Amino acid sequence: MTSSAAAPSAEPEWTFEAALERLGEIVERLEGPSLELDESLALFEEGVRLLRFADTVLEAADARVQQLVDEGGGSFRLEDLPEGS
Repeated sequence: MTSSAAAPSAEPEWTFEAALERLGEIVERLEGPSLELDESLALFEEGVRLLRFADTVLEAADARVQQLVDEGGGSFRLEDLPEGS
């Protein structure tokens, strides 16, 4: 199996931006010339881990924004962004 040759998975020291950049690299590799099945699966698994990491970061950021708005005591109202924003 070639998973040992794959780049590191999402680690705590990763930033959101680094995770997105690595996801882009993974997509390019998967869309490029044919890969061995083992390598494709390893890249896919890494991509899923990175996607979950990025989703967690986004959820935390959303919670922080909501908390800041709630603490402001103003008459702010939270609304979902329209799709495609």
